[in-house]
Amino acid sequence: MAIGRITAIGLVLVLALPCFGRVDADNEAAAALAELQQAKVAYAQALEQVQIAKLNLDRASAHAIAVGALGEPGSESANSAPPPKSPPPEQAKKAVTTNATPSPPAEIVKKDKGPSFWTGWKRSVRFGFNSSSGNTRNQNLNLQFNTKRKSKKYMTKFESEYRFATRNGIDSQNRLELNFRHEWLAPEGHKVGWWTTASYELDEFQDWEYRVTAHGGISYQFIKNKTTYLKGRTGFGGSKSFGGSSNEFRPEALVTGIDLKHSFNETVNLEAGTEYFVDVSMVSRDRLNNNIKLNILLDKESNMNLQFKLTHKFDSEPGGIKDNNDLYFDVTVGWQF
Repeated sequence: MAIGRITAIGLVLVLALPCFGRVDADNEAAAALAELQQAKVAYAQALEQVQIAKLNLDRASAHAIAVGALGEPGSESANSAPPPKSPPPEQAKKAVTTNATPSPPAEIVKKDKGPSFWTGWKRSVRFGFNSSSGNTRNQNLNLQFNTKRKSKKYMTKFESEYRFATRNGIDSQNRLELNFRHEWLAPEGHKVGWWTTASYELDEFQDWEYRVTAHGGISYQFIKNKTTYLKGRTGFGGSKSFGGSSNEFRPEALVTGIDLKHSFNETVNLEAGTEYFVDVSMVSRDRLNNNIKLNILLDKESNMNLQFKLTHKFDSEPGGIKDNNDLYFDVTVGWQF
């Protein structure tokens, strides 16, 4: 059964990768068609202006002939007559006023709508596996697929992680976690922004079968420079579990949320985060999520990196006789593309 699950998860990740590339290609084709349509419109407008200019030229020539400035087309006087005399100032002024050419059309400026939602994504896959045998036989698998997009106004990321483990041939861990976050970043020179998150957890060894959470709120940028990024968050939302002994909705306040990233050099950086939730209907019931990651770039050309990750989750009321704390330590190798 373990091998079947591993194979299924691997196929899902492999099949997911071409989909993102196809989406990018389709959106690039749509953008090219839009530019072609704009070029056709500009070409039609240019032809219209040429016709207007030709009509004005014919009118000016007819007026010049009428006042004697030019001879009739094809006549001898038109070909050999001496240079025409200048018309009286009143007539010249009237001619200029009557036959003034229209002002050139305004330049067509393409409205900058910012980058497409489907462009600018950075994706990464991670894989970790270890096995031991002897008095105890252990096997552990960790698979991750993450994607992130950041612009001047927004930051969006999606993270997925699957853990599976066996002990002496018996399943000891089977957990899937999906996390989504979207942020409205603070404008240049400001520190306040907004955020929203949603998550899904499936865990065979919890009191519940799966749990969904959603929160939103305000953020404050404490530090942002070339090496250090520190942001605080607070907000409100809730969580609900399904298939457990206690399935009621928990209205939760995010009392403290902290996101930290620090680069030691071009190849080593540290990421850390903490979230502390309190049930506003029963303040004695709370949850805590902590994580810390050490990333080491192994090969710059292929974006191959090594990650050490420690995750801690606490729930004051996990349900049943389950432990309040869950601790995970993972060592994975990943590639970014």
